[in-house]
Order: sequence, then C-alpha cells, then structure tokens
Amino acid sequence: MIVIGIHNTGINSSASLIVDGKLKFAFLEERLSRRKYDKSFPHNAIQKILELSNLTIKDVDCFAIAWNPAINIGERYRAGFSEWPAYAGNRFSSNPNNLLPLMGEEFTDTDQIFHTLNNKKIRFKYVSHHYSHALTSFIGSGFKKSAILTCDGYGEKATTAWYVGNYKKIDLIGETYFPHSIGMFYSTMTEYLGFKSNFDEWKVMGASAYGRKGRYLNKIKKLIKKTGLNLELNLEYFQFYNFDRSSMFTEKLITLLGPNRKSKDKLEQRHFDIAASIQAITEEFFVTAISELKNKTNLQNLCLSGGAAMNSVVNGVLDQKNIFKNLYIPFAPDDSGNCIGAALSVENDLNKLSCSSVYNPFLGEEYSDSEINKQFKLAKLKPLKFSEKKLLEITVDLLIKGKIIGWFQGRMEFGQRALGNRSIIADPRKENMKDLINSAVKFREGFRPFAPSILEEYADNWFNSSQKIKSTYMEKVFTIKENLKDLVPAVVHYDKTCRVQTVSKKFSPKYYKLIKQFFIKTSIPILLNTSFNVNNEPIVESPGDAIKTFYSSGLDVLVIGNYLITKD
Repeated sequence: MIVIGIHNTGINSSASLIVDGKLKFAFLEERLSRRKYDKSFPHNAIQKILELSNLTIKDVDCFAIAWNPAINIGERYRAGFSEWPAYAGNRFSSNPNNLLPLMGEEFTDTDQIFHTLNNKKIRFKYVSHHYSHALTSFIGSGFKKSAILTCDGYGEKATTAWYVGNYKKIDLIGETYFPHSIGMFYSTMTEYLGFKSNFDEWKVMGASAYGRKGRYLNKIKKLIKKTGLNLELNLEYFQFYNFDRSSMFTEKLITLLGPNRKSKDKLEQRHFDIAASIQAITEEFFVTAISELKNKTNLQNLCLSGGAAMNSVVNGVLDQKNIFKNLYIPFAPDDSGNCIGAALSVENDLNKLSCSSVYNPFLGEEYSDSEINKQFKLAKLKPLKFSEKKLLEITVDLLIKGKIIGWFQGRMEFGQRALGNRSIIADPRKENMKDLINSAVKFREGFRPFAPSILEEYADNWFNSSQKIKSTYMEKVFTIKENLKDLVPAVVHYDKTCRVQTVSKKFSPKYYKLIKQFFIKTSIPILLNTSFNVNNEPIVESPGDAIKTFYSSGLDVLVIGNYLITKD
C-alpha cells in the first residue's frame, strides 16, 4: 500500500510517503522551490519523494489530502459554488454542494473519490484538518491511550478540537468553531505589533521576554470573553473573519491599546509589554483548556498539536504544570506536519497502523560523498576530507576558537526546526556570539534567541524542571539554573530561559558525538544551534544550497558530511 500525504491549504505546503504503514520520506515544498513558506501545490516535494523511492505517480494507491472540503459545503447550499462554474474543475465541488446539504451533517464525513487508471482504482481521500493534526501527534507519541488537543488558527470549521486516542481509533470529543480561536487571537496581535500574521508569531513569543506582562494584561483580557476548551473571543475587537478587510483588528483595539506599530517602526517598550501580555493570555488559555481536558478524560497522557503547539514557551509552562503525567508534542505540530497525519489516516482506516509506528524527523534526502564532492567541484572549491573522528576533533577546535559553522549531515529534518542535521552551530560560551550570528549570519532582529543543544543526560543539571527534562524536538522552554547562566550567555534569553533541544546518542549519533567532544574539551555539554539559513530563506536542503548560504553570509566554516572548508 503506497500512500502520498499532501498538505496544501496554508503556508509550508508539504508531502509525505508511507509504504505499508511505514513513513519513508517527507518534504516541505519550500526546501526544494527555495521560496520561504511556499504554499503552492507540493509538486517538487512529490516528485522528489517518488524519485528517492524509485516509484512513479502511477504506483501510488492513495493520495491523502489534509483538508476535507465536504465539511465546508455539506451544511448549506451556496449558489456561488454551483451556478455554472467558470472553471470546469469546480464541478468537483459544485455538484456535491447541491446534494450534501440534503443528506444531513453526518454525511459530511464523505471523504473519498475513486478514479480508475488501467484497471487500477486510485483513491483520493480528504482528511479533516484537525484529525490530521491529531493523528500526527498520537501515532508519533507511541502512547497506547491518550487525550489529544489540536489548536491553531482554523481548519475547515474548527479552531480547536479534542479527542481520545487508543490504538487504531481516535474519537472526537468536542470542537470550538471559527472565528473563536486562540490562534487567530495571537495572529491578530502579531499584526497589531507590526509583524506579519501567520509568519512572525514566534517573533512575538521572543519579544515577550523583554516585556512586563502586568502593564497591559487587564486590557488584553477584554479581548476574550471566555477561556478554556470552548474559547470565546470578544469580536468587537476583531475583523479577521471578514477576509475582505485590510486589517485583522478593529479601531476599538487601537482605542484600547493605542496606535498599532507599523512594520518599519522601532520596537518600543510598550510593544514588548503588549507582547508579554499576549503570551501570558495564551498560556492561561492552554492551562485552563488542558485542565478541562484532564477532567473530561482522566487520562495520564496528552498529545498536543496544531500551529499553536509551536509556542515553545507555552509548552514549557504546560510541562512544568504537570497537569498530565506525560506530554508529547511532535516535531512538526504546525500545518506542514498534516501531510503525515493525512497519510497515516489511510493506514489507520485499513487497520494496518499501530503505536509501534513511531517515527523520527529525519525524513529528507541523504547525500553521498560523490554527490557532495560533485557540488564542491561545480563551485570550483577544494574542501578537505577527514575520518569522522578527526572531523569532530577539528570542528570542536574551530568552535572553541570562536568560528561559526554550517553543519550539514545525514537526512534533512522535516519541520521548521533544525535538529542537528541542517544547523548553524557555535560556542555558547562566547558572550557576543548571539549578536554576531543575528547580525552577520542570520541578518535578523537582535532580540531573537538561539537554542542550546545539550547532551540529554545533563539537561536536568542545567535547567529547572519539576520532572525529568526531555525536549527532543526543541519544543519546550525552560529556565536555566542561576549559577550556570553566565557560562553559556549566547543561548540564554533575556528572561533567563532557553528553548532546549536534548540530544541522545540513539536519536542523533553524529551530532551527539560532536557535543560530547566539545564537552570533553570545555566541560560544557552544550552547543548553540540555529537553523542553517539566512533571514527570509528556507533551511538549506542540498550541498549546493549549503555552499551558496556559506558564501553569502558570515559563516566561517562549512562541514558537509566528512568534508570541511573554511574561508581562510
């Protein structure tokens, strides 16, 4: 059974391949098109997956799309969908639009279209947005039974959904519907602060560390009438649900908080204070919602997914609250991960999928020595090649000398975070390293922090937590121990927090060995890690991408596989 999963209903379109229940490959379209946050149909990703698998498009048994349009057209007849469509292909929706409303809401689960090619039936399966999120998280967790919460801007109708998953079945318990959405609250406030909604929410999260949340907290609380699973926004302050308006908020919000910031305006303390209040309100929502879900399910495990689960500060708060005994957040909880969830749903329907199908994020292409060397020759470069042991020693020595290194190894990570295979790495002990990388390498705002990659067995010694620290996918923020913060200033944020990545020998062997070698020489089990890209460009995918980024930024050293080159 060959299944291709597709996400193409928002930024970061993507595709995945599952063969007989096993996840083989997954790519974000942006990595191949080289257009940041590419939202076009993932033609390049699908083609790459097929090439790497020695398959053709005709070999595919099912295409699983992470959006079910039947949910949108099944409840109410809309003439605009049905009256002589200008494009003939629109009849795929216009004809169902005439029939589905007559059959009742339960019939909107209709999700399949079959076509026949050379006597082979090809299946198109349309999977609901939040169910795709739920499956991505639950199957990846390995839990036998778990509560599941998915939360983002919006899906077909739902903005938040909660489930119970056990083995081969996931049951929906409840949903909150658009426009009442914590994700849209956060995106609207992102726009108010002069950033780009749906792209820059993590800038608000980073800026919140510099603010005083109490200054605007009571005012911003007026934007939400009811918190918890059944969130209700005060729509007097919002107009994002009217997609024809130029802004996502009303004049009433400006009256409440003052003039909104324009993108080129300088960030003032007022903006940092508002960001802190936005973050605090979001944390309050999740604590309340998850407490309600715990009471509803009385389970020990929680799977969290959806774009809102990219908020690593919230995730750290939830981890510390210990509302559920175990908390799992996947490596791609945002919409890009839905190509995996959609594909998983096909196997789930066929009862082929079990919780033993746990996967890792290294789902891209791995380049051979000959392919790497070919790219260096095309660029007329002569890198040095070493054994792995010698390469690690030399790399660590260069890090200690203050060099900033592009580190390119193995299969590319899937998702928005670099986890040691397509990373920029540096010595976290250097006090000016954060400012240097932000200004000369990443070309981005100076308030943006970098992550510490730490050997997993030392995480509890360095960071504060009420339970054993595990943050494999850089998904949680923790405070650093007071007596250690000055040892690694480059990875400590303004509020003494760190977005931690715990690195294990089993999960990422070569990266683990590198950090271990650095630890042996410095007594510090941490490296600074950030994604291998510059501002407004996708993370590098190929050796050619890495070479281009190396020579167009302030990187000092490039390591690809066992090849190393410097600018000296």
